[in-house]
Amino acid sequence: MTETTETHSDPAAAAVAASIPERCPVSDVTTDYDMFDADYLRDPFTAWAEMRDRCPIAHTDRYGGSWLPTKYDDLQAMAKMVPELSSKSPIVIDLPEALVKGDSTGYNAAAPITADPPEQNWTRRALLPHFTPKGIAAETEYTKRLCHELIDGFIENGSCDAAVDYAQQIPPRVIAKKLGVDASMVDDFIEWVRGVLELGLQQPELRAKYRDIIRDFFAAEVADRRANPKDDLITALCQTEHEGGFLPDEVVIGMCNLQLVAGIDTTWSSIGSALWHLASHDDDRRRLVNEPDLWNTAVEELLRFYAPVTMARNAAEDVQYGGVEFKKGDKILMNF
Repeated sequence: MTETTETHSDPAAAAVAASIPERCPVSDVTTDYDMFDADYLRDPFTAWAEMRDRCPIAHTDRYGGSWLPTKYDDLQAMAKMVPELSSKSPIVIDLPEALVKGDSTGYNAAAPITADPPEQNWTRRALLPHFTPKGIAAETEYTKRLCHELIDGFIENGSCDAAVDYAQQIPPRVIAKKLGVDASMVDDFIEWVRGVLELGLQQPELRAKYRDIIRDFFAAEVADRRANPKDDLITALCQTEHEGGFLPDEVVIGMCNLQLVAGIDTTWSSIGSALWHLASHDDDRRRLVNEPDLWNTAVEELLRFYAPVTMARNAAEDVQYGGVEFKKGDKILMNF
């Protein structure tokens, strides 16, 4: 798959763009990029190509300031810069201090992705077994059946909104089943995720509101599983041993938060991007129809090319890399 400058008509990106008030136009993408600019959201490839040619580690003062490495080797090297670059605050725009809630436990809100070693290591070990091929086997048939049911719901119409009617319907239902949460919560999950990651990035009060809703919801779910164990992920995490006891409630709540927010958002973005690509690249679609053995390769390539994750690292100290001096507290956007 080669790079393209065709616009990526991502409904989620369009929703973000539509929610953002007008702002000063970008003067130079290498020194003034705007990650929420409507043109950037529709076609980031052109901006990234210009950055790679002119300034591979670009910078902006917008949204509190950030750096954006655009080359593979730089991203790979910087991802390994531990402890110099911290994962403790991976959201691309931090909440204002007035809206930040302190946590006296010292644990992170969505470990392992919001944790540094050694906490990152043991939280990852606790969560990973539940997402191996064996760990997801119980959801496989349900997911296949769900996909068929969704398609059956619109196939006779001859068309659909592939993002809204299909891609965005799958992850919240599968995650709800995995967590052992009632399926009636699906619409709430969609609202919460959009409130935190789409609308909330530009509206901090809204993001804080949904952050609290999600935390309170999972605090109640964890308390229930402690008293009434079930055959679900929340119970399994509650019963995971750690340092002579079990995982603390705060850690389990954070992991559930991760499954809901990050798990749903990245997955529906990936599905939507894959559908968009196949709809706009007829040669690739026809090749997969004629050569179904290529599907596994295609999935890996689509995940690589339309990687749904942009995490932030924060400089834990003054550090230099690639001719750039990052000051303590600087935010680096890891646009995988």
